Amino acid sequence: MKKKPKITILLATYNRAHLIGETLESISAQTYMHWECIIVDDFSTDSTFDVVKSYINKDNRIHYYLKTEKYKRGLSGTRNYGLDLARERRSKYIQFFDDDDLMHPKKLELQIGPFFSSKSLDLTICQYRKFDSLEVVNFNLNNCDDGLCKIETDDLLKSFFLNLINLNSPGPLWKASTIMKYRFNEDLFYAEEREFYLRIFLNEKISYKPIKFVLFWYRKHSLAITSGLYKENTNEIKRKSEDLFKEVFLSEVLKKNKAEFFILKSYAVRAFKDNKIPHAKKIAFYILNKRLYFNHKYLALLIYIKLYLKKVNQIEI
Repeated sequence: MKKKPKITILLATYNRAHLIGETLESISAQTYMHWECIIVDDFSTDSTFDVVKSYINKDNRIHYYLKTEKYKRGLSGTRNYGLDLARERRSKYIQFFDDDDLMHPKKLELQIGPFFSSKSLDLTICQYRKFDSLEVVNFNLNNCDDGLCKIETDDLLKSFFLNLINLNSPGPLWKASTIMKYRFNEDLFYAEEREFYLRIFLNEKISYKPIKFVLFWYRKHSLAITSGLYKENTNEIKRKSEDLFKEVFLSEVLKKNKAEFFILKSYAVRAFKDNKIPHAKKIAFYILNKRLYFNHKYLALLIYIKLYLKKVNQIEI
C-alpha cells in the first residue's frame, strides 16, 4: 500500500501560553495521523515555550523553533520562516494555522482526500465559524454550519478581491509546490495574508475544491498576534500596512498584459475616495500603454479617470 503523504502544519505563535495548549490538543486529535507541526515562535515573552515543550514530550510530530533575526518581527516573517523550514523538509502539503484557533478532528482527513484523486489540485478550502468560548464549539459536522461562511466560486481572484468568499490562512490546505513559489511581504504587518493570496490568485491558474464542512473554529478576541506585538502603534502601523498593501498589489496587477477590469475599476473608485491621485494616474497610463481603450469598458474607465483628474486640477494625461 502506498504510504500516505505527510501534511506540514505551520503554526505561528506569540505570547499564547494561555491558549496554544487548546490548539495543540485539536491538532493532536486529528484522525489523519500523517502530519508534523512546526511551531515558529516570534520571541514570546510569556511561558509559551514551556507549554509547547510539554506537548513535544508527548508527541514527536510537534517541533518548536524560535524565529531567527533573519526574519522581521510580525506574522509575515514568522510564516516565511515556517515555509523555509517546510522547504528544507521537502514538505508535500502545507497547512497554515494560528495559535488560538481549533481544528475539527477531521480537518486534515477531509481536506487531503481530494488530492489523492486529482493531481492538478492546488488547494482545498473548508468552512469555519467564529467562537469566543469553548462552550460554543460544536464539532458535529451535520449541524454546526450557520450558513455564513461562503467558499464556493468559479473565480477565486475576483471573489476573494471583492470579499465574496471567506478565506483566511487556517482554511486552505495547499499543495506545497504551488505555495512555495511565493513569500509573505515582511513589510506588511496587517493584510499580509490577503496580499499573499491575491498575488497567488493573480499569477496562477489555481485549481481548488471547496470542502463544505466547518473544519476549524476561529477564535474572536481583541488581542491578535499583531496587536500584541505593537500595542502602542497599532492604528498607525495598520494604516501604513494597508497603504503599502494597496501600492504593492496594484504594482503587481499592472505587470499583467491585460489586468482584470474589476480590479482597475475598484482601485480607481477607491483612489478618488481616498485622494490617491497617483493610483488613478497609473491606471490611466496603463490603459493607454496597453491600448486597452479599444475595449469599451476600459475606455469608459479611462474617460472617468480623466474627467476626475480634470475636476481636481491635475495635469492632463
